[in-house]
Amino acid sequence: MKSTVGRPRAFDPEDFLNTALECFWQKGYRATSMADLMKASGLASASIYKLYPDKRAIYLAALQQYMDEGVSRGVKRDEELSPEAALRETLEFVALLSSAPDGVRGCFTIAAACELLPGDEEIKAKVDYKFNSIIKRLENILRKGQIHQVFRQDEEAKVMAQSIFMMLEGMRVYGKIQPDIEDLRKSNDFIVRAVLSKTDAHDEHHLIKASE
Repeated sequence: MKSTVGRPRAFDPEDFLNTALECFWQKGYRATSMADLMKASGLASASIYKLYPDKRAIYLAALQQYMDEGVSRGVKRDEELSPEAALRETLEFVALLSSAPDGVRGCFTIAAACELLPGDEEIKAKVDYKFNSIIKRLENILRKGQIHQVFRQDEEAKVMAQSIFMMLEGMRVYGKIQPDIEDLRKSNDFIVRAVLSKTDAHDEHHLIKASE
């Protein structure tokens, strides 16, 4: 967005939300002012208020857009890959996010939860939606893999999904100190071996040893 103060209302709402998201992500909800949003977007307050009544409405819309994009991206990836490949791609995606320079920003959903929870029921509902969407995706991947006898069947898919989810969210926090990508990948390999069926896990262990 060009920095043109007083720009008329003809602007892309999604573009503005992306700009607002960057502001909130960098400074947090409470520390970000309407003046910050106006400066970053180049829009006059009148233009912004025609779409959003206040800062909170902008924040909620930006958070929802961030969450929806993450969910749709994951669903598309899962539809195109086998269960094991989908799990590996998910783990690799989070590892890359957590080790790149942008990893220091962490996850915007986690940032919202840390800043505004407990005490904000609307934010709690949105965070719950996003977290459970990820868990459900992982559960579907694992259950599909169990049907194809790729993943172990002596544990519930939901329990494994919740465990992996907690490790992935921890990785996003760990990313704030920019860990080495290879360390994250070794941890991801461990996660995969932990959920593979015993036969597949045994075969993969020997393949890894042979490549070292």
